[in-house]
Amino acid sequence: MNQMMPLFKKEFIESWRNFKFAAILIVFAIIGVLSPFTALILPDILGMVMDDSGVTVDIPESTSLDSYMQFFSNMNQMGLVIFVIVFGSILTHEFTRNTLVNLVTKGLKRTYVIVVKALFLMLVWTVGYVISAMVAYAYTVYYWDEPVEHLVLAFSMTWLYGLFIISIILLVSTLFTNSFIAVLFSVVAVVIVMLMAGIHPDIAEYMPQYLIGNNVGLLAGDIDAGDVVWPMVITAAVSLVFILLAVIRFKKVPMN
Repeated sequence: MNQMMPLFKKEFIESWRNFKFAAILIVFAIIGVLSPFTALILPDILGMVMDDSGVTVDIPESTSLDSYMQFFSNMNQMGLVIFVIVFGSILTHEFTRNTLVNLVTKGLKRTYVIVVKALFLMLVWTVGYVISAMVAYAYTVYYWDEPVEHLVLAFSMTWLYGLFIISIILLVSTLFTNSFIAVLFSVVAVVIVMLMAGIHPDIAEYMPQYLIGNNVGLLAGDIDAGDVVWPMVITAAVSLVFILLAVIRFKKVPMN
């Protein structure tokens, strides 16, 4: 613990000075604001487009479900991508700048490096995501005041998937220590492989991708709360295994 606290403070100070932490907070807050606003004005935009094209279509009014649909679409795609781009180099930049050599040679346990990196990324992701979700929720209630079921669980699904992405970042960073681009492409490759594997219906319901593909389905009642239990358990277990593998691999990485 004596070694972990200074390392955690270092991560926090660095991310705040280079504006990464603040950037995530700002971007995620914007996502929280824009999602319900987009859902609110989308029927009017579609109506104007249809009028200009001479097509008459009865466009239904937006609902709170449309707001949450916009939020999960934006967060599951744009939000996660931005997070990976901003913090995907959290370990590789240590190798490119050789900042860990002196710390490790002076007795810093390598396990603590991965643990602190993981905890810090989880903190950033959680704080940013909670702010975004709370903002989206507040505006949705203000505009529609239509309650939906299992909202907390639906929010938790994307949050847990974010932790899964963090575990991938840390693991592949120990494999490609000097290349952020390799880390970025590796994360994308893992997601693509999961999407391809998820084509099979018997496999799809147990994949981490199931979590970010069924947020709205849970809110709309298309799936039951019990349907997401196994994918959440599997995602949490795989994330933990990936972090443990990152610790094991990092112990074998040469420090030059």
